[in-house]
Amino acid sequence: MTKKSFAEIHELARAFLGEDFFQEMGNITAASSPSQPAADVYQSRNEVIVVVNLPGMENIHTIDISIEDTNLKLKGAFESPYQAYEATLMERKRGVFEREIPLGVKVQPKYESARYKKGVLELRYRKQV
Repeated sequence: MTKKSFAEIHELARAFLGEDFFQEMGNITAASSPSQPAADVYQSRNEVIVVVNLPGMENIHTIDISIEDTNLKLKGAFESPYQAYEATLMERKRGVFEREIPLGVKVQPKYESARYKKGVLELRYRKQV
């Protein structure tokens, strides 16, 4: 048996499984990307609290935060200060992320308060009446 390169195996898989398979797998991978931050949403009578894990975020002010209908949209990037080094192990989140978090209710477009502590972002929104 001869040793095949990754490119040859990839081409054989595409021929066997079809291009549609790889497009669908790409969509699944993008939707569950490990670089997406984990989030929790809590509600009280008048308020919605969103808690998002963003460990290692150097500048929290670079995150784009917006409300669209009943969803919170976050866009940002995990940047590494070690880009000049060769990585021998890479498990931490890195790169661009975009996350849409369902809130379940309409809220005011601007958060009432925001706090970033120990790698966790907490946003508090007033519910719309």
